[in-house]
Amino acid sequence: MPESYPLPSYAVSLWIAGDDLWLAFPGQGPEGRGHSVRLPASVGGLQAAIKILRARETAEDLRIAQRGTPTQYDLERIAEYMLKSDHAAKQAERREAKAAAAAELAELGL
Repeated sequence: MPESYPLPSYAVSLWIAGDDLWLAFPGQGPEGRGHSVRLPASVGGLQAAIKILRARETAEDLRIAQRGTPTQYDLERIAEYMLKSDHAAKQAERREAKAAAAAELAELGL
């Protein structure tokens, strides 16, 4: 039987339910209430969970809505921002490709 050891104060519960990866954060203090957040059960969701766990390990404050204890709202805003940033990056890439193609055509006299 493996040797048991105390869990660190920043530990969370983690489980899969269908296509979702759930993280449950314990409440802080005697009257603190815990909460859970849902991430996609994918490589991206697992990477996000690992980032949250690393932030919890070094966080001085583990109360709700802090860096190591995000709310579902926080995660949705981050995902929205990332989608917008990705979309903007793709648009910039397309503009650069069109400009490069136009320059090549101009060089050929077309």
